[in-house]
Amino acid sequence: MALDSTLDSKRTPFLKRQLLSASHRLDDATDALRYAEKAHSTKDAAMWRGFAETNIQAAVQFCQKVQEAVDTYGGPDHIIEIGG
Repeated sequence: MALDSTLDSKRTPFLKRQLLSASHRLDDATDALRYAEKAHSTKDAAMWRGFAETNIQAAVQFCQKVQEAVDTYGGPDHIIEIGG
């Protein structure tokens, strides 16, 4: 992800973790689509596609929130997380 490469794991560890979580959600969605392809029934295939869709939506939300934070504070160079 291009956004991930603009963040610093020391200055923005929470935002980096959010993007990592988004990446894992996309991996889960990819796996689910593979299972949907191999499903033995249309019901099972629909379940796996629904799982994939849920994970894709969550990944998009994570990325949007990170992008909003970066945009709000004028770019990744202006964000420093405190605490945690």
